[in-house]
Amino acid sequence: MKKIIIFIMSIVFLKAKFLVGVGGYDCCKVNGQYRVYDGNCSINCNITDYTKKKLPNVNGVSIWITKNFDFKNWFKPKDINRQIVKKGYTPIFIVYWYRDDISIKFIKKNKKAYFEFLKKVNKYLSKIKGKKYIILNPEFNENGVEKWSYFNKYWIKSFNILKTKNREIGIGLGDFGVYSKTFDQENWDSFDKSINKAIKKFDFISFQEMRATSRNSEDDIKNTSYRALEFARFLHKKYKKPTFLAYLAISSYKSNSQAFVYKRLSQLMPIFKKEADLIGFNTFQLWDTPQQVGYFKKNEQYFGVLDKNGTKKQSFHWFKKIK
Repeated sequence: MKKIIIFIMSIVFLKAKFLVGVGGYDCCKVNGQYRVYDGNCSINCNITDYTKKKLPNVNGVSIWITKNFDFKNWFKPKDINRQIVKKGYTPIFIVYWYRDDISIKFIKKNKKAYFEFLKKVNKYLSKIKGKKYIILNPEFNENGVEKWSYFNKYWIKSFNILKTKNREIGIGLGDFGVYSKTFDQENWDSFDKSINKAIKKFDFISFQEMRATSRNSEDDIKNTSYRALEFARFLHKKYKKPTFLAYLAISSYKSNSQAFVYKRLSQLMPIFKKEADLIGFNTFQLWDTPQQVGYFKKNEQYFGVLDKNGTKKQSFHWFKKIK
């Protein structure tokens, strides 16, 4: 009887663990201050050296595996085991092979290369100990792919290549649409054909939220936390799967809304968990990254809750409350 009780308590404990992740991996320690890695460090450090001291709510680290990923030299498994896993953190791997090239034509043309890449990912992950989360093809739902029912076959084959007992795998969605809306039925219905068969196999369904004044109004940015909650509810109700906020990126460049979004998210988190079975939350970058370029232009450099020198923004204090 005692063994049964302990087993049940173990299941409850495992289910109750909520994943809070941070983006970034290497950092610099300059004059005792942790700052973004820029190659000009007096002491190289890992992001967990900082989170162990300053962010006790964090228990995950996100790592991007892109098309040009160097499996021999980047994020070596032995280093991840030592710096992440051994310290009690869970790795979150975001597999982003298609990137902005994604289209039906591109997918068909590069079918062999894509699956060969996933086989390399599988081999790489097999060297990393413990449980890990994999977010597959984030932001795939654009350029016609979202309405392509045949993409279900790609999802299923991808899942079969990567799935093992210690890997939780989720489909990655982009929250695209009319950001002034809190509930965006038309846009959220648009990708169903591309995942409706495959999603049954996957462990969870994930989504991202990215906003900046280069693309969005301040009102739209402030609406992010409420819209994210409605999107998570929608996904959980429709697909009967746990949800994961794969990465939140709110730029503080020429905007005062970043702290507002993190504050509201921290306050809404109990509802996310109860009504959308949210199992994880990951912030895109812990530090501002001056080398970052992309869709949001200069605003991309200011997604962190710490500035590049390690100074805390107002959002940091609210991020710390998410758990």
